[in-house]
Amino acid sequence: MIDKLKAFQARKSLGQNFLFDQNIARKIVAAFEPDAGEWVLEIGPGFGILTQYLLSYPCNYIGIEIDERLVEELKQKFSGQPNFHLIHGDFRSLDLARLQAEKEISAKFRIVGNIPYHITSSIIFAAFRQYALVQDMLLMVQREVAERITARPGSKNYSILSVLSQAMSTPRVLFHVSKKVFIPQPDVASSVVHWDFSHSRIDSIRSPEFFIAMVKKLFSQRRKTLRNSLKQLADPEDIARLDPVSLRKRIEAFSVEEMIELANFLFEQQKAKA
Repeated sequence: MIDKLKAFQARKSLGQNFLFDQNIARKIVAAFEPDAGEWVLEIGPGFGILTQYLLSYPCNYIGIEIDERLVEELKQKFSGQPNFHLIHGDFRSLDLARLQAEKEISAKFRIVGNIPYHITSSIIFAAFRQYALVQDMLLMVQREVAERITARPGSKNYSILSVLSQAMSTPRVLFHVSKKVFIPQPDVASSVVHWDFSHSRIDSIRSPEFFIAMVKKLFSQRRKTLRNSLKQLADPEDIARLDPVSLRKRIEAFSVEEMIELANFLFEQQKAKA
């Protein structure tokens, strides 16, 4: 395995850093623990180090791999297994509802993967957009990203990822991983993070789509006050109805609950004027 990884020409454009440590791979899959009948969706299986252990469980497996060279590698290794399915494509453009229909799947997906670090946020956002079809998600990410995902309001790491992760799921950092267990070796350490979509605040959000868009817009200028940030999102009369103390707060100081309340208020105001 290691010799094959060293000989492989990893593409920087795809952010390829391949895990080679079998103990770490087993630890990740043991933490994920797919059950019989569940549909597991692995993002970027690469050479199949996680795949081999995932397929040892009685689950239904779908891998989505963007590198055509690795698609052939995976087919050669696993195509003989009846519960193995493979898609050549990009997870960020994958329509989960369509995939459910094509495979006649009634269950939600369980997502897992060692993902490219330079597109971590866009992969996570792609899962959030289709939250209703996702049971949970376990990903290997940069350690600093893991710190942002679980950050508290007012801290330097509090961000879009913090708010969306904590509103739409229950995120938890499971363990950290040394950069020495990858080929090529990345510049940073990694963490394995689990998002439980079955335990979330999603039921209290009137429009998840509006909420996601609002959070992204506000956190693009996280150090601005709410009053200044809302000028492009709300009418002056709606802004005037908000608590004056809240209007003076910086975006980075708002809790997840406060963000949900704000989104619900703005959504209802827009809905009433439609």
